[in-house]
Amino acid sequence: MNRKIIRSTSRSSAECSDIVLRETTTARLVFRPELVENPKEPAAAVHGTFLYQRKGRNDMWEDTATIPLSGLKKGEGYKLELHAGEVLSLFQELAGLYVLHARDGIPLGVTELVRVDSLVARLAALPREHVLAYLSANRSMGEDLLSTLLSWAADLEDPASFVSRLLSLGPAPLHNLNAAVGLQSLKQALNKLRANAGNDDEGFWQQTLTAHSFVLEQVLSWPTTIVKGKAYVGGKSVLNTGGSIVDFLVRNCLTNNAALVEIKTPATKLLGRQYREHVYNVSDELSGAVMQILSYRFSLQRDFRSLRDRLGGGLEAFEPRCVVIIGSTEEIRGDDDKTCAFELFRSLAGSVILITFDELFEKTERLINVLETAT
Repeated sequence: MNRKIIRSTSRSSAECSDIVLRETTTARLVFRPELVENPKEPAAAVHGTFLYQRKGRNDMWEDTATIPLSGLKKGEGYKLELHAGEVLSLFQELAGLYVLHARDGIPLGVTELVRVDSLVARLAALPREHVLAYLSANRSMGEDLLSTLLSWAADLEDPASFVSRLLSLGPAPLHNLNAAVGLQSLKQALNKLRANAGNDDEGFWQQTLTAHSFVLEQVLSWPTTIVKGKAYVGGKSVLNTGGSIVDFLVRNCLTNNAALVEIKTPATKLLGRQYREHVYNVSDELSGAVMQILSYRFSLQRDFRSLRDRLGGGLEAFEPRCVVIIGSTEEIRGDDDKTCAFELFRSLAGSVILITFDELFEKTERLINVLETAT
C-alpha cells in the first residue's frame, strides 16, 4: 500500500508527496502536486511541477538547481515524453487528490493517505446494507474489524474528522454503542474485582479502586470524583510528625462536599474472639479502621482552612461522610451470632458507613443487571 503525505502550507494550499513516474538508481521523473483553493475555477484544485532529477548511485534523492524554461533560446525546446503506464499512474494519483479536495477541501495540518488494495476498495464501495448483512453473518470478523478501526482511531493525532463522521450517524446509534461499551467496561471491572477477592494487598485495592472509581459511587450514592488518593488531611504536630493520610479523599461533583474512604482488603477479619456465649467482639482491624477514619475527619475539619489550597479548589467539608470498605460477609455468613455482632456494630458506627467488599461487588452487579434490563 502506497502512503502519501499532505502537509498544509496555508489555509488555501497544501503540498503533497511526489508522484514518482519513472525511477532508476541514478535518475527519476516525478510530478510534485500541490492542492490549492482556486476561487475563479474551484474544480481546478491541483497545481503541479514536473521534475527530472539525477544523482549518484549511493546518494539520496534531493532537490537540486533546475534549468528554467525561460532560459531557452530561439529554436531550442525541451521534450518530455511520458509512457502510457506513466500517464495512467499520473491520472490515477491526481484523480485521488481531486476526490479528496472535493470531499474535504484543503486538509489542515498533516494528513496521511494510504492507497488500499482492490479488495478493501471494493468493500468500502459496497452499499451500507450489504456490509451490515455480511458482518452480521460473520460476527467474529465484524468484531475484529471494529477493534482494528477503533485502535486506529485512538492513535489519530487529530480525530476531529473521524468524530464528525460518528456524529453524522445520529444520536440513537451512538447512544446504543456508548451504553454497550460502558456496560461491558462495568462487567470487566467487576470480573477483575471478584477474581481478586482473596488478595490481601492494600496497594492493589488502592490502585484498582482508583482505576474504577465508579465503584465508590455505589457506596456514597452520589456522583463522585476522587480528589486524591493517599491524601494528607492534617494532624501533624509542631515536630512535623503524625500526619493523617487517608486512602481516598473524594467529593460530591455537585455540592463539592468531601468524603473520606478508608480501605482494607477482602481478607481482613471482621470479628475477633468470642466474648461470651452468642457474643463476639469485632476485630482490632475493624474497630481500628473506624477510629482511624474518624480521626481523619477530625483532622480534616480542624485544619481545613490551611488544607483547602493544597487539596484543590472547590472542596468543602460540611460534616464529611466516612466510609470503611473492609472484609467479606463470607466470614460471618450462615452464623447468626456472628452476623448479629457485625450488624449491631455497623448500626452503632453512626456516621461511618461500613461495607464489605462482597457487598460492594453485589451492588455493582445489581447495577449491571438494571442497565442490561434497560437496554
